[in-house]
Amino acid sequence: MLPSQVRRTILDDHSWLRELLADTDEIARRVLEGDHSLAGRLRERAVAMRERFLGHLRFEETDLVPALRDADDWGEERATLLLADHAEQRERFAALLDALEKPRAHPGALAADVRALVRDLVADMEQEERTMLADTVLRDDPVVVSPEPD
Repeated sequence: MLPSQVRRTILDDHSWLRELLADTDEIARRVLEGDHSLAGRLRERAVAMRERFLGHLRFEETDLVPALRDADDWGEERATLLLADHAEQRERFAALLDALEKPRAHPGALAADVRALVRDLVADMEQEERTMLADTVLRDDPVVVSPEPD
């Protein structure tokens, strides 16, 4: 897959993920405001959000990481940062889903955790778009630096 195709696929996926995150955040907001009847729906949405994000992370690790490594002299560093972000996101999802599965968990506290994760995921996507998905980074025509003349 060409770097521009990787970029376009991920940007399209980010758009879809933002919709899912906004919907999940809205449910969490309503639970925080006291509508605890939505707690079960929030749990279901958080699980769906995790599954969708894990698929997204797998695609990035399969296609974006190699493209970043080949992009330029900073590629390996960008790839390392991306993989570290992914590890942290997986840990946060695991902790959140562990809390969601506890029957005594307070719906308001869980909703606050979901909203915090949503905010962080959106911020991560924005940062990724600026630093890793820019068309100056993922180019179909590689940047070749010529050695200085003797």
